[in-house]
Amino acid sequence: MTRFAPSDALLAAYASGTASPGMSLLVETHLAMAPAARPRLAEMESVGGVLLEGTAPAPMREGALDATLALLDAAPSAPEEVPAANGVLPAPLAAAVGGRGVDDLRWQFRLPGLHEVVLDGFGEGEEVSLLRAKPGAGIMKHTHRGEEATLILAGEMTDGDTVLRAGDVSEADGDHDHQPRITGDETCYCLIVMSGGMRFTGPFGRALNLFT
Repeated sequence: MTRFAPSDALLAAYASGTASPGMSLLVETHLAMAPAARPRLAEMESVGGVLLEGTAPAPMREGALDATLALLDAAPSAPEEVPAANGVLPAPLAAAVGGRGVDDLRWQFRLPGLHEVVLDGFGEGEEVSLLRAKPGAGIMKHTHRGEEATLILAGEMTDGDTVLRAGDVSEADGDHDHQPRITGDETCYCLIVMSGGMRFTGPFGRALNLFT
C-alpha cells in the first residue's frame, strides 16, 4: 500500500494542467499504481474549479485535456491496486516507452549496480529517466539545482529515515541533501523526473561537479 503520495503542490499543478510533461507522467503512473489517491486528486480539481470561477481564462498545457480525459476513462470503479504492465511498468509509463518491458529497454551503465534509461520527448530543461538499481547500490550524496520527484515502481529504496516501496513518491529540491540507497533483496526500479540536475556534495562529490 502506498504510504508516500505526491505533494499537494504537485497534485494541484497536475489538476490545473500546469505540471510539466514529466511530472504529469509521474502523477499518472502513481495513480495507476495507487487508485486510492484519485479522490484526493478529485478534491484538488474541485477546489481549482471553484477558484477559477470568475477569473480570466488561462491557456492549459498542450495535451492536458486529452490526458485528463484518458485518465478518467481509465479510472477503476473501486480503489484497488492495479498490477503493472510488463511486470514492472504501469500502463501510462509502458505507453511512454512504446509498450516495451523493462528487459527490452536500452539500459546505460552509470555506476556499479546502477543502470539508467533516459526517456525522450519531454520538455527542455527536464530529464525523465528510469533507474534500475541492485540491492546495496547507492547514489552519491547530492542536492539539486531544481526539483526532483522519484516514484518507486518495484523494490525498496531508503532515503535517510524514510523507506520507500512500490507506489511511493519522494520529492526533493535544493534544500535537500540526501543519499538514497537500495535496500531489501530485490532489484529496484524507479521513475525519476528532474529539472536543473544534481549537485554532488561531500569532498569527492564536489570534485565531480567540475565534470558535470
